Amino acid sequence: MRGSGRMAGYGLRATAILSAAVLLAACGEKGRHGEGPLAPTVVSGVEVVTLQPVARETVGEAVGTVRAKTAAAVAPQMMGRLTAVLVAEGAGVPAGAVLATLDDQAARAQLSAAEGAVAEAESAREEAERAVAQAEAGAILAEKTHARFRNLLAEKVVTQQEFDEVDAKRTVALKEHERMIAKRAQADGRTAQAKGAAGAARTALAYAKVTAPFSGVVVEKRADVGAMAVPGVPLFLLEDPRSHRIEASVSETYLPFLRVGSPVQVVLDVDPGVSFSVIVTEVVPTIDPASRTFTVKADLPPGKARSGQSGKVRFAAGKGTVLAVPKQAITRTGGSDGVFSVGSDNVARLSPVTLGAEFGDRVEVLSGLSAGARVAVTPADRLVDGAVVEIRE
Repeated sequence: MRGSGRMAGYGLRATAILSAAVLLAACGEKGRHGEGPLAPTVVSGVEVVTLQPVARETVGEAVGTVRAKTAAAVAPQMMGRLTAVLVAEGAGVPAGAVLATLDDQAARAQLSAAEGAVAEAESAREEAERAVAQAEAGAILAEKTHARFRNLLAEKVVTQQEFDEVDAKRTVALKEHERMIAKRAQADGRTAQAKGAAGAARTALAYAKVTAPFSGVVVEKRADVGAMAVPGVPLFLLEDPRSHRIEASVSETYLPFLRVGSPVQVVLDVDPGVSFSVIVTEVVPTIDPASRTFTVKADLPPGKARSGQSGKVRFAAGKGTVLAVPKQAITRTGGSDGVFSVGSDNVARLSPVTLGAEFGDRVEVLSGLSAGARVAVTPADRLVDGAVVEIRE
């Protein structure tokens, strides 16, 4: 009986302990579930503006590429194997600098043969010159003899036959003189021809050197020693780094708004916060049938750009209306632009937007907002998405 009473006491204590544990757990759950939701952030003194379309100059925009104003693809003027390439990419070279040399053995042989022909022709001309001088002396002597015999014939000192013989010799001497003059002219022609061939050979030999047409920088090298150079196939690309321009493909709808001298704004993608005020220097009016665009070129300030950089050309394109927000309202998060729009419940919501051109203290909104939207201006830096705002009157 005592054993049975002891077991009953153990059971009562275990039941009490279990009940206490359940009660504590229930109290804990009640405490957790009894916590109310977090109170929303409240921002007071918020200035709000309502977006309405505003009139302004419509701004057109076109994407462009920076190129050097002076550039050349330097190609050889003769065929041959490259024996030396004397410059590397990025090297600055003066005008006339030798960039590469070609095998010139054939050109040298041609020049040697041409110079030999010149020497031979000049020797023949000298001989013809001496023959002309000799014939001229004979003609002069024959003229004098003829004049003397004509006087003697008048005085009947010589017979008619003797005079006829002298007259015949005079005719032969004059004809010989004329023949030698013609021979000298032929020698002159051969000499000129030989000298022309020699000049062509010297030019061909000069073509064995590929030279820079102007002072600039080698931006590309397309061949190395041992390669076969072909006339008209570029070996180097050379640019003048002192002057650049941007070339943009503009939609054909903007053709009436752009002409030589039109002011434009250029913004390079490498530094979108900086713009250049320049003027259009060239307009190619032909429309590309594939892209429906035409090309506009504008010179850039010296030292502001590099070839190959991309950028945008912006220009006035007539009157229109746009939506715009104050610059103070813009916040940048995660690499994107946004503004806090305030609904009828006075709750601020972060709205991503696409921005356009700036004018004054405002920025054009291309997408993300519509007319009538309320936008928080200040203090935008204190706002968070979902915050309740107290609008400042």
